[in-house]
Parts: sequence; C-alpha cells; structure tokens
Amino acid sequence: MTITRRAFSKKLLAAAIGLGAPAYLPAAPSPSPPVKESIVALARSTRLQRVNHQVDKAAAAEYLSRALVRVAGAPSPTAAWQSLFSAGETVGIKLSCLPGPPLSSSKGIVMAIVDGLLWAGIKETNIYIWDRSGRELDNAGFKPSNAGINIVGTDYYANGGYSPNIEISGSVGTCFSKIMETVDALICVPVLKDHDLAGVSIGMKNFYGAIHNPNKFHGNRCDPYVADLCNHPLIKNKWRLTVCDASRVQVHNGPAFSPRYAWEYGGLLVGRDPVALDYVGWQIIEERRKELGLKSLAQENREPTYIMSAAKLKLGTFDMKFIRKIEI
Repeated sequence: MTITRRAFSKKLLAAAIGLGAPAYLPAAPSPSPPVKESIVALARSTRLQRVNHQVDKAAAAEYLSRALVRVAGAPSPTAAWQSLFSAGETVGIKLSCLPGPPLSSSKGIVMAIVDGLLWAGIKETNIYIWDRSGRELDNAGFKPSNAGINIVGTDYYANGGYSPNIEISGSVGTCFSKIMETVDALICVPVLKDHDLAGVSIGMKNFYGAIHNPNKFHGNRCDPYVADLCNHPLIKNKWRLTVCDASRVQVHNGPAFSPRYAWEYGGLLVGRDPVALDYVGWQIIEERRKELGLKSLAQENREPTYIMSAAKLKLGTFDMKFIRKIEI
C-alpha cells in the first residue's frame, strides 16, 4: 500500500496525540501587558488664586493633600508622602523663579510641600529648595539660607555649583548642578506658562534650570532637547513628583510675566508621570487661548513636540486614553 508523505505526517501526529505526547504546535502569542494608567490631579479653587503674587499656604496644603492622596492611592496625606519618600533621604525641590514674583513658584505651595516631606520623616537639613540663581530665589521670596532647610541657588552652591563633568544624554551635552548629585529625590515645582520658543514651559522644561548651558538647547521648539535632558539618569531616576503651580497661568507672551495674558486660574496640577502632566497642562493653555481668540500653538509653529518625544523615550504618556485626569 502506497502512502503519501502528507498522509503519513497526519497519521504520525494523530498517534502522538493519542499517546498523550506533545504535538509541538506553535503557541498562541501572549497577551500584551496592560498599559499603566497615569493619574494627573487637577485642583481648582478661588482660594488658590494669588494675592500679592502669593498663594495662601493653608489653601495650598489642603488642596495639595487632597490631590496627592488620589495620585498616590493612599488612605491619608501622611501615608501618601511616606509612599513617595523615605526618612533619611535628601530631597531637592526645583523651583521656577526666572520670571520674578508675579510668575514664580509660590512660597505658599512650596512650604506646603516642605510640610509633607516632614510628615514623611525627611529632616529639614535634608531638604533643598533650589533654582539656578540665588538672586532669583531671593527675588521670588525665598531668602537663601544654609540653616535648617537649605535654600540655595546653584551659583552659590559648593564652589560654583556645576559639576566639572560633561554628561551626554541623546542630543544634550551639559554640566549639571551639583545639587542634582547631592539629592536622592526630586520634586519639580514649575509654573504653568506659555513659552515663546518651546510652546509651553511646565515640568520637563523646568530642568533647563539645572544645567549650565540651557541657551544651547532652544532650537526646533526645544525638541528633542527637553526630552533627552529628562532622560538622563540624574533626572529620570530621581524625579518622584511634580506639583505645578497653576495659580496664575501665562497663556501667551511667555515665559515672562505679561499681565494682558495672565489668567487667574487658581489651580494645582499634581502627578508622577512628567509627560502626562505636561500634556494636561498644555491642553489647559490651548483651551484658554481658543477662548481668547488666539491661534493654537501649532498654528504659531511652536507646538511643544518635545512632549511627544519624551513619550517615545518612555518617560511617560501623552495619550489621553491612558491618562486619568481627576478634578478636585
């Protein structure tokens, strides 16, 4: 009896299955792991609006606590802070003070953050409130001090403040503030504002204030320079939290303070995903620009594409399908 090769193969496979032997058929592909949702909490209240350029600390503490509990998924504000920071760590709070008092990180918000760190067991002497310049800090209401909480500009820190080592991250070559090397963890406290070159300046671009040569990285709407900078381990591996001061939002003519386009928004944006938070902040600015009859940032050829570049580097997500915006 003659049997074809194909028929023989079928009989052999059937026999193997009948004997309980493995058939060695291709396995079905494993399902892709679910994409983790990024939470951005948006708190708004007239109590968060500025009075004499400052936000009331009690109001800032209340709304920050409510936002952080949601972001951290914790039962209480203290538990939320303790889930993010450990006693014994050194924490740097990076401010945005270049525009001066009307548009700098508000002292009330910053001191509410300090209280949270103290709840987490961080010592005062292990807290650094800092920015590029001691003069800019002082002008914004943060008098430099090395007693208790460290309030210090990079220019006055550790003999000149910048590391002598050139660090490379993608398209960026730079020297970092020595404060970045000193701290174990970072909290970014930017102000929500328009930027004449980058489109917006929120959390990620705030770290231009941590390097010695930010002027070199403003071409092409700061893309991919902001993303590449934030992909450096000194930032990526230490950045724990962003608390964006949206008490007053500059929606046009930024990053300097321009009263005509300053919006008394009365808000805080809180999150752990730097890309998601910047994206949500960008959309807030775009919506207000539309209300005022201004062109979109894309129409002005300054869409902040560095946000998308940061997502490509897996620093976070800008896809609203995976961002949960919680309004408080």
